[in-house]
Amino acid sequence: MTDGHDLTGTPRPWPADVAELWRDGLAEASRAASWESRPPWRGVPALRDALGRLVDFDQAAEFLVTGGIRPLIGAFALTGRRVVVERPSFEGVATAFRRCGARVLRADIDQALRLARPAGDHLLWITSPWRNPDGWSLDPDVVERLADFVRRGGMLVQNETYRLFSPSTSPAPARVPGAFVAGSLTKAAGPWSRLGWLIAPAVPGPVEAHLRASAPPTLWQEAWALFAAAGGFDRLGRRAAAVGALTDRTAAALGGPVTGGTSLLVSVNSSDPVALLRRRFGLLVGSGTDFAAPNTTARLCFLGCSPECDHVGVEALVRSGAARIVHGGRKAGRPLERGGAA
Repeated sequence: MTDGHDLTGTPRPWPADVAELWRDGLAEASRAASWESRPPWRGVPALRDALGRLVDFDQAAEFLVTGGIRPLIGAFALTGRRVVVERPSFEGVATAFRRCGARVLRADIDQALRLARPAGDHLLWITSPWRNPDGWSLDPDVVERLADFVRRGGMLVQNETYRLFSPSTSPAPARVPGAFVAGSLTKAAGPWSRLGWLIAPAVPGPVEAHLRASAPPTLWQEAWALFAAAGGFDRLGRRAAAVGALTDRTAAALGGPVTGGTSLLVSVNSSDPVALLRRRFGLLVGSGTDFAAPNTTARLCFLGCSPECDHVGVEALVRSGAARIVHGGRKAGRPLERGGAA
């Protein structure tokens, strides 16, 4: 089978009217007298306010506009701490830290908390809510254990890029007290967006130095602020929540726990699950090994799906019994026997 349903994570194009809002904002920002001014390192105030509302900013901390997750990796690498990156999660985070000269370990949350000792020498990087690839989120017990790590001098970065993909029925995602909470519009808007945020209890000197050098240009920030003021963030947020709801419905059909985000991880009885899912079900998926997951797993990502997507292949997978959902590093639910609509 050469064609198939693309669940590799290719983003869906913006609706034409939303794209026009962005073009209008960019054109207006380019005509403003401030377009060539040096960007304030904390961010243009109008954009800080708009992003803060989008992600439920806690006013007790400091809110900074960033260029996304990748620039923050370089900033936190400058702290000189040994880095522990949770797994499963995107392998590119660990790779980027290594390229910045950091010493990096990969471990699940339980192992990470054992390895990150003494806490004052370590930085722990996690993704929650709705971790890519398996949709895992923090629970109260893990929040308390991570908060204790921070109290003992540990540095915790919580990547909440997938927060915007929370179904409307889900509770507010948890944040760890004292954590550096980071995020990006890369998934909700597109990989070109180069826009993100950092909620910080305090900004260490090396991190501040890096952020001052990498702040998005004033023109770019003001264009995004105008887009937000015209309702653009609301539109992107509704699109993201719809993807999260689709991910949750599919997880339920696969016998897994409540989730959101953009992706699910499934275990398949094959040494090449990507090829098997394409051949038998017409599903184009990614390999779990890209996320430090076992080689018998595959990631299903719904980022490119609209509400009108044809999910015949997913429904066939549900009925087949060929796979089991993996959540939080463990197989969850029952073998797939029958489906509800995905």
